[in-house]
Amino acid sequence: MQRGKTPSLPLGPFRDRQQDMPQACCAVCGQEQYAYDPPVVGGLCAACRRREERKERWMTLRELSEQYRAQAQALRERINTLQQERKRTELAWEKQALTRRIGTLQILWREARDQAVLLEHYYERGYRRNGRYTL
Repeated sequence: MQRGKTPSLPLGPFRDRQQDMPQACCAVCGQEQYAYDPPVVGGLCAACRRREERKERWMTLRELSEQYRAQAQALRERINTLQQERKRTELAWEKQALTRRIGTLQILWREARDQAVLLEHYYERGYRRNGRYTL
């Protein structure tokens, strides 16, 4: 070792953290963040950011039932529009095509409506469930 030079500190996980000042602290967990750690974004460390992202993706059954209810409403509106169009048309092949399309959409509408009702009452003990959706 040469005189006048201080030994370099090792980098990585074995570095003595007591010699360095933390650059930031996580606002949620209080974890100190150093220069070699992943950067703090929005006041959150990498672990807390991942945890927050997972929470954002979770959806409750009540929220899911609202999505099904909205989808059923959109399908019902489309069915009504196609029924009005079927009444206005005079071509037989066009009426037949619209009838087939309406039939398919009605199946989707019933399924979405039934799923919305099932999910709304999923945790109620006395609720009598639809026989099609039981295991």
